[in-house]
Amino acid sequence: MIPKILYELYKKHTGNEAEAITELPSSGSNRRYFRISGTPTLIGVVGTSVEENDAFMYMAAHFRAKSLPVPEVLECSDDHIAYLQQDLGDTILYNEIEKGRLTSVFS
Repeated sequence: MIPKILYELYKKHTGNEAEAITELPSSGSNRRYFRISGTPTLIGVVGTSVEENDAFMYMAAHFRAKSLPVPEVLECSDDHIAYLQQDLGDTILYNEIEKGRLTSVFS
């Protein structure tokens, strides 16, 4: 079931209705990720740990300020359970650094 809050956040941020919302595979945290199709396409995140969500949003803002290529957090629910971020495509960082994880050498 797709959380209603994602529809609300998308409408609030874009002024448009979401065309479709598709859940993406989870990646080792308690957060659930959704691709929200529309104008624009965004990623919606729902997590039960406010502390984990706040830590992610803080680090994302910090890394962006250092010009690192991380998604920008665009909108957050009042209770910090859900937020919207840029959709940077289908590449997953965990998969991209697999060689480095295996060899302990990161390029």
